[in-house]
Amino acid sequence: MPHIPSFDRTQVKMISLEEMVLPDSVARAVDAFVNALDLGSLGFDVSTASTGRYPFHPSVFLKLYLYGYMNRIRSSRKLEAECRRNVELMWLLGELTPAFRSIADFRAEHGEQIRNVFKTLVRFSKNSGLIEGTLIAVDGTKVRAQNSKKNNFNRKKIDRHVEYIDNKVKEYMALLDEQDKSENDSQGLISKKEIETAVKKLKERKKGYKQLSRQLEKTGQEQISTSDPDAKQMIIRGAVTEVSYNLQAAVDDKNNLVVHYEASQNNDRNALHRVASAAKENLGKKKIEVLADKGYHNGGQIDKCTKENITTYVAPAEHVHNVPVPTADYLIENFTYNEKKDCYTCPQGKTLRSNGNWYDKSRGKYDYKVKHYKTTACMRCPVMNDCTMNKRGRLIERSQFQKSVDMNNQRVVMNMDKYKKRQCINEHVFGIIKRQWGFDHTLMKGLIKVDAETGFIFTAYNFRRIINIIGIKNFIRKIRKTPAFLFFKFIRAFTALLQKINIPAGFQFHLAPSAPF
Repeated sequence: MPHIPSFDRTQVKMISLEEMVLPDSVARAVDAFVNALDLGSLGFDVSTASTGRYPFHPSVFLKLYLYGYMNRIRSSRKLEAECRRNVELMWLLGELTPAFRSIADFRAEHGEQIRNVFKTLVRFSKNSGLIEGTLIAVDGTKVRAQNSKKNNFNRKKIDRHVEYIDNKVKEYMALLDEQDKSENDSQGLISKKEIETAVKKLKERKKGYKQLSRQLEKTGQEQISTSDPDAKQMIIRGAVTEVSYNLQAAVDDKNNLVVHYEASQNNDRNALHRVASAAKENLGKKKIEVLADKGYHNGGQIDKCTKENITTYVAPAEHVHNVPVPTADYLIENFTYNEKKDCYTCPQGKTLRSNGNWYDKSRGKYDYKVKHYKTTACMRCPVMNDCTMNKRGRLIERSQFQKSVDMNNQRVVMNMDKYKKRQCINEHVFGIIKRQWGFDHTLMKGLIKVDAETGFIFTAYNFRRIINIIGIKNFIRKIRKTPAFLFFKFIRAFTALLQKINIPAGFQFHLAPSAPF
């Protein structure tokens, strides 16, 4: 029985690109979305050149990147190749084939504009009922930077390298002295010339380490990366570290759609208020609830959120005692605070009072103020040795943000079911972009460029998530009903008419920034 025959390659076939792209292709969704955007109001340069070669319209690159990231293609060279062989991209871009360098430059230079596109998609999702905007989960994930651990240095590592070089130079110099004393240096395993060359190279390397040391002193930084200066060595899990960026994401609980993102050089400790506040602004809400793990537990951050109608559910962090507490019965949790009288009562019924003074306190890069509470009754207490190892008696420090922290901790305990949603919400997003799509490392160098890349990642994630929920055809139908799409449809038709009657080129229309969706 014969096999299924293949088509004759030399046969001329009359078929258009429109017929080759399926009705439910993601390319059609991308095309409809970008065509509905007023790119000028989003910050893109849509002007035309009066001389020289005509530029590509920014919509070409935006469509290319959105399609690429949604199909796990983000390299500018690979995107260039796809423009020449991918039928869907040929249809989407009208067979335009920008060079890889132009593609790469667009992503590197349009970080803020990409963020505006992301916000526009968030507004569309909210107006379509896909985002509730009341319960938000905040978390961060580390992605490897374009900088190896070998090219990341801190003070200890530099000193260790310098010490090794010094010891090695001493060994070579001792070997050189031995050969000088010998009548025939050819008997040695290493010649005098080879030793001198090796010593010279070591001294050059030492100069480089000294330069790095001076740079650390000048900048006041704890570490420095030579390939990507903005990247920092961070803990990935347990004791495993990588030179990375920390991608922050605020995710709505209804459909796990991202409502805010940012790329950061730091850990989560000082990120809560910044991320939650930006998410609240993007959603256009007066108040929201935010879930976060104990890595975000920071009294100052929680207090700022409270003042801006952001209700936090941050896992309590372990209380840090200046002096170890011998027995668990006398931990700070077992002391009762009286807000009206501003005093503590210990498990033995004694009252610890403050002198009313505030004292400056520092924990890493986090500065705050505390009050001290103590009592003279400790010296006569029979269980003092169970309560404290301080010979002067028990001393309690209360932070200026303790009230907000206590309220947060109480909310977590009383609403544990709500707090447990956090992991399911955030890990869904990070699992897709890192495990399924392989976006566990950056292609760009520098915080600004990495932030632009992060924008495309989360915009593509939201886009894919939306069309998975409502379907591509329904998405296109919703887009085409928006005032922005209908307006631009009219503008394109009107512009075509103007060109027929020889109206000068450059005649352009723009919507107001708040109009799309």
